[in-house]
Amino acid sequence: MIDAPPDIEVPASWKPVKPFDGMYSIGQFIPHSVADDRLLIRYYIDEDDGSFKTWAWFGQGAEGAPGRVHGGSVSAILDEVMGAAVWVTGIPVVTVTLKIRYRNPLPVGTVCDIETVIVRKTEKRAVVKGVLKARDGGIIAEAEAVYFRLPDSEIPAEAAAILARRRG
Repeated sequence: MIDAPPDIEVPASWKPVKPFDGMYSIGQFIPHSVADDRLLIRYYIDEDDGSFKTWAWFGQGAEGAPGRVHGGSVSAILDEVMGAAVWVTGIPVVTVTLKIRYRNPLPVGTVCDIETVIVRKTEKRAVVKGVLKARDGGIIAEAEAVYFRLPDSEIPAEAAAILARRRG
């Protein structure tokens, strides 16, 4: 078990990205700080193929059953990452439906990779599938979600400019 967020090496072609850049809130459910003992998540764009890459760490604060990560933490990470996959394309979205299938328990302290595929995307909604995998390749959970686009009036000007650049 890893008691603190690890230093994860990623390929040189993976460049850090902030999917929600320009959006500010008082608090975040999914922390982006290494000081948190629950969850840590990092986002990247692979410059070789343009794909969205993500890894997450589940710490002691994410524990449910003894030694295992709470299913709510798993679903929160999948929801966050699948939504972020749409945000990095320049479309700000919120979750409408989320379906999760848990396949295996996840030990606390585990680092996982999250794979996402945008199945469909229109101007007003997106359907995304995601898989959370342990580093040994074992599937922990699979998800599918529908996201609706946020109205432009709800997006701060700084974030709107960033999103517009992403849309090209």
